Amino acid sequence: MQKELHKWLIDVGEKDSARIISDCSIDLLYVDTLFEMSSDRTTDLMDAQIGVPGKYYPKLSTHFQKETEVIESQLMEVATALGMHIRGISWNPKIDNENDSKLKISIVARQAIFDEITLNKISWSGRLEEPNFLNRIFDLSKMPSNDSRYDNAFDDIHKHRIMNYDWEDDWVFTDRRFNLLHCEEEIFLKFLSLIVNPVARTDDESVNQLIEIYNRNLEASDIEYYEKSKIAGKTIYGYRETHIEEASSINNEVKQRKLALVVGCNQYEFGGSLQNPLNDAIAVKQNLESLGFDVMSAENATLKELKIIIDDFGVELEKYDVGLFYFAGHGVQVKGLNYLIPVDANLKNERTVEYDCVQVDRILSHMENAKTSVNVLILDACRDNPFERNWGRSLTQRGFAVMDAPKGSLIAYSTSPGKTASDGEGQNGLYTGELISEIKTANLTVTQLFQKVRKAVMEKSNEAQIPWESTSLTADFYFNHTARSIF
Repeated sequence: MQKELHKWLIDVGEKDSARIISDCSIDLLYVDTLFEMSSDRTTDLMDAQIGVPGKYYPKLSTHFQKETEVIESQLMEVATALGMHIRGISWNPKIDNENDSKLKISIVARQAIFDEITLNKISWSGRLEEPNFLNRIFDLSKMPSNDSRYDNAFDDIHKHRIMNYDWEDDWVFTDRRFNLLHCEEEIFLKFLSLIVNPVARTDDESVNQLIEIYNRNLEASDIEYYEKSKIAGKTIYGYRETHIEEASSINNEVKQRKLALVVGCNQYEFGGSLQNPLNDAIAVKQNLESLGFDVMSAENATLKELKIIIDDFGVELEKYDVGLFYFAGHGVQVKGLNYLIPVDANLKNERTVEYDCVQVDRILSHMENAKTSVNVLILDACRDNPFERNWGRSLTQRGFAVMDAPKGSLIAYSTSPGKTASDGEGQNGLYTGELISEIKTANLTVTQLFQKVRKAVMEKSNEAQIPWESTSLTADFYFNHTARSIF
């Protein structure tokens, strides 16, 4: 009922009331069946209980009085359209329970399934006698009889459906003892499952027809029937929720605010020029923006400019859920510490590095302070460093040193520790070229993404360049997460 009412309120232009009811729950309690004297028509008399979350409940009689009146009047209208009459409406605090079933099947969907079974003249009990069929789900011996001659439902049903056969074939769909239009979802789904169970039905054609009816009408409820197992060569169908996990993940992606800082340095005043870092940075920026990131960027940043934008990034990051830093250019390690080299650095010896460069830990510190849930650091900065030629240092000190990734972080290096990376011969560097070719691939976790990049770089460099990651991620992160069909 909640879905039907929410849609109706939107259709009639009551958006404020629709917003409130979207967060509420509606339970219908069966009271009685009303019979029209002049016809065979019946109407179910119901009580409605509306569960209201705490953000609305204390203000119902003050701030939301108009909206509650609209909801009550339109609930009556929707109920009438569905063949019910609401006797009373109560508003109650809604306490969410994570253990509650997520399954919600509307009366409209239930009725549509029953109508199709009836119109197609499909026997719902199949090979089983109806009392025996129902006894597999309900204890008929403890349910009342509608015939005063009998003590329980089993004898009552046996008399009128087996011996006399004087009830309509679709009697069970409206019998208030079973309340199939309003019962708990689990009972309703078990009833449908038994209809297509091999003990009741062995005709594959009718089973397939029923499964098609079920799934078409339950699609809006995110429920499907599927082949669960087999017994004696016959299929046992089970039901499951569909799309909920995917939808949840997608919604989380939508809700996540993502901020990136992208830096490319290729025109070094004292170290010559590089071919691709600026192209790489521009390409990464464009790809991240298309994937929903807000992107800060800097091109050929000086020491002062690089420090300022990193600190600005750290301040802004506190407003976001996901942080990403990308750097393409020259980098160096000194005494186990990693540094990014700005374009105005003049590194005559190792001692000047800490004064003329930016330590990578500066970015990591900002990410930790921002308390973002996911942080990604991508360093395509292990190219041959022209400043090292006059330092007299060992080749084993080249490239970056391994850094421990803080909790919730992934640090990606364009090559393995102590090694240098190729600047590439095309428009982009080898590493970033593979990264931007894969980053939009749907439904890759960030770790799967970098695995694919590593494999491609290794193949194209004949394993001379092996990308590397250090990670302490505690949950999956996707650059491009889309719904995947499970049918």
